[in-house]
Amino acid sequence: MSHEAVHWWELAGHDEADLASAWALANHAVRIPGIVGKSWASPRHDAQHAAMTWMSGQGLLDGIFVSEPVAGDHPMRGVIRLWNLELFLVEETGAPIATTELVGKSIADAHRWMIGAVEAKAGPAPRPVQEPLQKPEHPVADGAPVGELSQLAHAELIRLYSNTAAVLEQVAWTISGATPVRMWPHSFETSTQVRLGPKTESPPRFIVMGLAPPGKLSGSGYWYVAPWRSTVRGENDSWDELPVGFWSKPENEIPIAVLPVADVVSSEDPSVQHDRVARFFAAAYTQSRSNLSTG
Repeated sequence: MSHEAVHWWELAGHDEADLASAWALANHAVRIPGIVGKSWASPRHDAQHAAMTWMSGQGLLDGIFVSEPVAGDHPMRGVIRLWNLELFLVEETGAPIATTELVGKSIADAHRWMIGAVEAKAGPAPRPVQEPLQKPEHPVADGAPVGELSQLAHAELIRLYSNTAAVLEQVAWTISGATPVRMWPHSFETSTQVRLGPKTESPPRFIVMGLAPPGKLSGSGYWYVAPWRSTVRGENDSWDELPVGFWSKPENEIPIAVLPVADVVSSEDPSVQHDRVARFFAAAYTQSRSNLSTG
């Protein structure tokens, strides 16, 4: 699993509490354009119609998340710019159809705005549009309008998602069976999944690699490698110590490899940061594949 020729933005190691708050707010925000694909795109058995794609721009602040397109004669996409939480509905060419700023609005108001913008062009959604969720905890989850954004925290979020997308896209290019890199608005995780064995194998065996917001496994956010199979433990399992990160081993569950963001930003050298993440994915994936193949 090579990790050459990947552009890596230097992570600044922003204040953990401020970053966690911005991460929670952005989680609520990305679900708004996510409803375009989830409710209007052609459904897929793997649910990727509900996922979004990271697209880097010419500069750091230009990065956006883009939904899957509306099915039919009007293939529009929902878009959010992570820097300022500006929302767009765009044509496939990228030409804007409608745009609004989330700052100053409630999540519910922005949610209704996006629904109205899509319905005006494509008609009612063929599948139910989910109401805004109450998790993760943040004042906007209780109806508060989106206030002034923490620019430093949002810049760090952009670097985290841009860097992770670049690393995982290289993984997806080099490992057979890897799915496209996608962000899942409900959890705000960016990931790729590698299926082991033939598609006809049931139950399947697979490995998910990605980036997740702050949670029980790390308060700073974390990269992870999560192997899965139907049996929790195999006779020949060997979850050896990783060169970076660690194995979280909850009772009656398959271990998950975790690399906290805090462990990576302890270095200010972008090449060291990138190397830690790349080595983590490579080592944890190799062990996971070995255990799932022999267990």
